[in-house]
Amino acid sequence: MLETSNDILLIASSIAILAFTGFLCHLVFNLTKIVQESKKTVEDVNRKLNEIDPMVKDLTTTVNGLTTTIQDINNNLLKPIASLSQVFKKVRSIVGAFKGE
Repeated sequence: MLETSNDILLIASSIAILAFTGFLCHLVFNLTKIVQESKKTVEDVNRKLNEIDPMVKDLTTTVNGLTTTIQDINNNLLKPIASLSQVFKKVRSIVGAFKGE
């Protein structure tokens, strides 16, 4: 049946090509599974980000409102009190000058 070494070489080459083809098919199959899992992961992350997005917007709005309120308190309450304190210090120094202190 196997008359020459050439026949053995052809059979061995065929087996090697078949094994290499099987390896490539296995590799492509596993890569496909990885891509599918990655797609599911990205979809899950996008869904969760869409759920979080309104909360982040509300938090940003609240922080901006709080910042505006703090600036208003600073401008309308604390700065006048500080300037009023300076006025009282000057009045005290003037009164002290009249008293001779």
